[in-house]
Amino acid sequence: MALSVSTKFRRAFSSFSQFRYDKRASPYDKDSIIPSRICEDNKFEEAIGVLCQQKRIKEAVDLLHHVDRPSARVYSTLIAACVRHRALEQGRRVHAHTKASNFVPGIFISNRMLDMYAKCGSLVDAQMLFDAMGDRDLCSWNTMIAGYAKLGRLEQARKLFDEMPHRDNFSWNAAISGYVSHDRPWEALKLFRVMQRRERSNSNKFTLSSALAASAAIPCLRLGKEIHGYLIRAGLNLDEVVWSALLDLKDSLRQLL
Repeated sequence: MALSVSTKFRRAFSSFSQFRYDKRASPYDKDSIIPSRICEDNKFEEAIGVLCQQKRIKEAVDLLHHVDRPSARVYSTLIAACVRHRALEQGRRVHAHTKASNFVPGIFISNRMLDMYAKCGSLVDAQMLFDAMGDRDLCSWNTMIAGYAKLGRLEQARKLFDEMPHRDNFSWNAAISGYVSHDRPWEALKLFRVMQRRERSNSNKFTLSSALAASAAIPCLRLGKEIHGYLIRAGLNLDEVVWSALLDLKDSLRQLL
């Protein structure tokens, strides 16, 4: 039996009653009264946005169940808040609600949920979602590779990397920097060389910084000179990150001279 709007309002509003009657709160405290006032006008999606801004993620997700046919915007707002605050359990609740409400997320919302799971460290959930996605784009693949690489699950990251239909600089950097971060410089340099050989694959400052860090970790005079020479030939504008990596490499190479 469908609930009337007034019934939904009463149920939703009851969760905010403590803010209106909390004697410790100032009567002029907008953080205490704004959500309840918005709910009085049946503007539940707007109330969810306010709660997310106030970092009250659980309450925002609780209110989601009072929204008829939530829009992509409100789901996106909630997922973004879960990412910012690493609220994994609340993110799972949002994901479950999309299924229960028969919402068709599309690639943008699906990628946001992937990013939420990856950044919250739940790669099992991320992989299940990734496998279930009928439509994947470059962002979907990159999110998974970066998530696995960050946690040191380099074999899984490399498997996905090799299966990618297309790659961009982010893809290469995620894989190469993953090897460097987890003390596998030889694999990083090997992949960097593969990148150099591929057509239309131009190294950027982040990938070059990772390659320089890998060379410094070995260290190897020949490899160091090779990458230094590539930097000069490429004519890239070097920022502080690249200069720092280059200085670390030169310090390592001096020990070999």
